[in-house]
Amino acid sequence: MKRLLILLLFCNPAPAAAESYAGCNKDQIRVIATALRSAKALTLKAATSVGDTPEYHRWFGDYTTGNAEEVRANLKSIISAIRDGGVTAQCDMAHDAGCDGREYAWVFPNDPYVMHLCPSFFYLPPLAALQPGARRSDNGTREGTIVHELSHFNRVASTQDHCYSRTECTTMASGDARRAINNADSYQYYTEDVTYYARQPVAGKPAAAD
Repeated sequence: MKRLLILLLFCNPAPAAAESYAGCNKDQIRVIATALRSAKALTLKAATSVGDTPEYHRWFGDYTTGNAEEVRANLKSIISAIRDGGVTAQCDMAHDAGCDGREYAWVFPNDPYVMHLCPSFFYLPPLAALQPGARRSDNGTREGTIVHELSHFNRVASTQDHCYSRTECTTMASGDARRAINNADSYQYYTEDVTYYARQPVAGKPAAAD
C-alpha cells in the first residue's frame, strides 16, 4: 500500500467520524474527525430543511415534490456514509495526483468511501468561522468540502461538477434544476446556507425570521 493505514478506535460504539485514516498526522486526524462530526450534524439539519424555501430555490431551482425527495434522499445518503463509519480519509501531498492543482479534496466515485484530502483542505475554515462576504469564505468550508466529496460516490448521489462557485451554481439552478440536483457544489452550498448561513447577511438572501 502507498501509505500505512492508521485505524482510529473510538469508545463510542456509534462512529461519529472517519473509521480510518491514511497518511495523516495527529493534528490532521483531529481536524478531519471534527469536520466529519460537524458535517454529519449539519447535513442532517439540511435534510430536514428541504422544502419550498429560498435556500432550496437558490441551489436546486424550481421546487417539485419529486425533485425535493431526490435532494433529501441524497443528503440522507451522505449522512449514512459518515454515520456508518466507513469513510477513509487519506491525506495526500501537494505533488500527488489530484492535488497538483487548486484542489481541496478528490475521490474516485466507484471507490467508497476513500476521500483524498489535499494540504489546502486544512487551510479551509470550519463552518463556524465563516464571515459571509469575506474572500476567505468564497471557497467554502471543511464541512462543506466533505459534503461535496461524499456526494460524488456512486453509492451516495453520483454527483458531477457542473459548476464550482456560488455565482455560477446559483445561475445554473435558476435555468436547469436537473443539473443542479446532480451538482456536488449545490449540496455543499445548500448545507452551508441552511445551517450557519441561516442567520447571516448573505447577498440576495431574505433576512431570517425570528
